[in-house]
Amino acid sequence: MRLRRFLVLTVFLFVFATGVLYQLSSKESSEEATQEQAAVQNFGSAVTLDDGNDSIPDAQDQGESELILSPAKPSSIDLGFKLEQPAEFKSQYERWQDGDIDLGKIESFVSESQREFLVGQSQQLEPDEAIQDLDMAQSASSVLELGFDSLDISQCCGAEGANVPPDPELAVGPEHVIAAVNVAFEIYDKSGAVLIPATTYAALFSGVDGCTSALFDPNVLYDERADRFILAIDGDGKKYCLAVSQSNDPTGEWWRYSFPANQNNLSFDYPQAGVGRNAIYMGGNMFIPGAVSNPFAEARVWAFDKWAMYAGNEAEFRTHVVRRSTSNPAVEDTPQPANLHGYRQGTWPDSGPHYFLTGTNFNGATYSVFQWIDPFGENKFSYVGTFDLEQATGINIGMPVPVRQDNSLIPLLTNDWRLQDAEYRNGTIWTTDTVACNRDGQVVNCIRWAQIEPETAKVLQAGVTTSDGAHRFFGDLAANSCNDMAIGYTKMADNGFPGISISGRIESQPPGLLHGEIELKAGELAYVAFDGPDTGIYRWGDYTGMTSDPNGRDFWYIGQYSKDTQDPFGRWGTHIGCFVATSCRPKDQGNLTQQNSSVTLPEAAYTVTMPIVSRLDYFPCGSPLD
Repeated sequence: MRLRRFLVLTVFLFVFATGVLYQLSSKESSEEATQEQAAVQNFGSAVTLDDGNDSIPDAQDQGESELILSPAKPSSIDLGFKLEQPAEFKSQYERWQDGDIDLGKIESFVSESQREFLVGQSQQLEPDEAIQDLDMAQSASSVLELGFDSLDISQCCGAEGANVPPDPELAVGPEHVIAAVNVAFEIYDKSGAVLIPATTYAALFSGVDGCTSALFDPNVLYDERADRFILAIDGDGKKYCLAVSQSNDPTGEWWRYSFPANQNNLSFDYPQAGVGRNAIYMGGNMFIPGAVSNPFAEARVWAFDKWAMYAGNEAEFRTHVVRRSTSNPAVEDTPQPANLHGYRQGTWPDSGPHYFLTGTNFNGATYSVFQWIDPFGENKFSYVGTFDLEQATGINIGMPVPVRQDNSLIPLLTNDWRLQDAEYRNGTIWTTDTVACNRDGQVVNCIRWAQIEPETAKVLQAGVTTSDGAHRFFGDLAANSCNDMAIGYTKMADNGFPGISISGRIESQPPGLLHGEIELKAGELAYVAFDGPDTGIYRWGDYTGMTSDPNGRDFWYIGQYSKDTQDPFGRWGTHIGCFVATSCRPKDQGNLTQQNSSVTLPEAAYTVTMPIVSRLDYFPCGSPLD
């Protein structure tokens, strides 16, 4: 492993001679590093792919040519019965042992040498006092024993084996909570009682083509308008495996679908989903198998007719399933579909396009907004505009840096600055990412967040937060009906253990600032897993999950922490917290009339009476706060 890294470093030094000069001469390297950075930013600009049906020059509203694909036929499964593991299922650990996968191969937007250059640039960041120091922020209320433990590595993969990283997400309805990890899910009531024990996605999709082996990157959503749940996962980079509950009870029957996602033999990765008015939207990255210097090909988005799937109908391509590309005019990555909230509070949009956020030119600064109008009819997909988060915050940032823990020789990988979410509430979209920053002379990983006006691609507010010596990464956020925002993330100081913390803000607070943070769950010991000795780095994750309750007030977060699992293959666990921002009094519209669907909403309405306060206080959901 050391020899391989030495060879990689040697190639890096040869190819990126300007980067070496950067280390030797501060003045000359300034110009040369700028040139090198420009080369990295344009890493994929020469890649042009046309599979004959969905490439869209200049990202304009051109129609998609005819697809010759068979309809996706539904099949039903009942979670009320014990589900059997498919015979062909193998855990990630078993596949690694058999030589089926290379854990050192991570799908990335740049080559390994380019990434090392960017991380090296991060280490040169100058201190910037404009970065918010959470140690100096007004403290939020401290809450102990908030929430309940969820899935860990011993439950993720069936009877034997293991999977890293977990990539936890969750969805919350009026009565149920679904937690999902790689590669299993579990269903609870809102007190944390287990209703459906840990079940693999392979068992959920048993008998569905391409959806029972080599699964990764789970999605789980709740549709507030239809009162339905959605579970989905990537099937070996080739299929998008999508299931929807047949009623508002996720412990019962589900419809299951399998959609091809790897046209032109590209590898499909990192699916991210969002609920729209008439569709379930998904965005994914497409990679060129075996490519080294330019592995990233383009980003694509899909629209799935949710009403057809909720009814258990066949999904005809072009009629019920449409896909488009976002990779023009610039190089776009990681499309995040807006995930709509606010139906019961009357702020769910009743017209207009669906919006997407993407990274633009992979520079950690520029991101774009796209819009999709009527994908199953007019089908107009277009670029709205680009926003600059470095400009909006006034803070120079860098590629996230690997994090060492407890003097370990093997660090945690913290990925890159891709956006983690696109939560739509009250006409705006909230998003976050992980960046490297330097406030007090020490480069650490920091949480950056923003609120975007999608119609104009305007940044309404944005901020970067840190505290002395502590790393924060893999954040996710949500807003409630009062425009209060909560954000959760992994937090770890040098020589510490990775745990879970949350922070947030109330709507009346000055723009760009968070209140102090709460520790949701402490890390228990140094994290180790079976992948580290082979790759020289531990994969900690790709994302975590924050969502707002359909009552418009409460927040739910699932994060991961280092847990004493007694499992020889890994020490990750997940924890779910539900908490209340006490300043919020939602406007509940009760059982609003639903259009274009025979799905019946529940009769129960949420009644909330909350005191108005001037600071952010978090309490467990259900606390007597009046």
